[in-house]
Amino acid sequence: MLQTYRFSHRLQWFWSGILIALLVLGQSASNPLQAQVVAGVEETGILYSKVKHAGMMIHSSGIGINYRRGKHLTGYSYLLGDFALLTMRHPKEVKTVNPYSDNNGGFIYGKLNSLLILRTGIGKQKTINARGDKGGVELSWGLYGGASWGLAKPVYLTVYSFDDLKGVSEQVERYNPDVHYPDNISGRASYFKGFGQSRIYPGVYGSFLFNFEFGREQERLRMVETGVTVDAFAKPVPIMALTKNSNFFFTFFIRVLIGNQWN
Repeated sequence: MLQTYRFSHRLQWFWSGILIALLVLGQSASNPLQAQVVAGVEETGILYSKVKHAGMMIHSSGIGINYRRGKHLTGYSYLLGDFALLTMRHPKEVKTVNPYSDNNGGFIYGKLNSLLILRTGIGKQKTINARGDKGGVELSWGLYGGASWGLAKPVYLTVYSFDDLKGVSEQVERYNPDVHYPDNISGRASYFKGFGQSRIYPGVYGSFLFNFEFGREQERLRMVETGVTVDAFAKPVPIMALTKNSNFFFTFFIRVLIGNQWN
């Protein structure tokens, strides 16, 4: 009997991030002196011209990495090139383990392709509350958008093969919903199998975020971001064989970033 485990999409971290952002915004609005700190940074601190940062993220349908580089437009805002590579799951994915197999990694029954997304875009961030020269938390909001490139890689499985002379053996085959069923699937094959057969799906993305910057050092950056992103492709991406696929992916995310700024 097969054991089935469903992925759980826990979004508590997203709502926590929004709550923190609202609290900080409320504090800034209620304290006019604090809202003037941004101008103080320009007057007493160093106004850097260039900035870059990179980090990792967890989103509601996978994980990814991110890199940005750009320049300060003023002491209040900066323009950044945005690059990200991430995985994207279908909401109907179900992890299954065959108890009669030695392959304990399991497999996603019905999954045709694994989806990787490369985002290449540009965006602008604007400071709401600056940390100043004495440290603290700096809050900013950002809007990003650009091209979204979906890479659909075929899924390969280790399946049982029955032969009158050789008996039962295992072999690696590309998943085919017409011939592969839970009972004759041993487990998943190497993730890297099938990259040469991948198909590209062009699209666009848009992202809105809140950025929290911590620390006393002006040159070194340590940040946490939370927000939402929409990826839209020209055609539905065939991730699953036994359910409906979409060309829209709406995700919540949280990122941890490090970087620096300089002249």
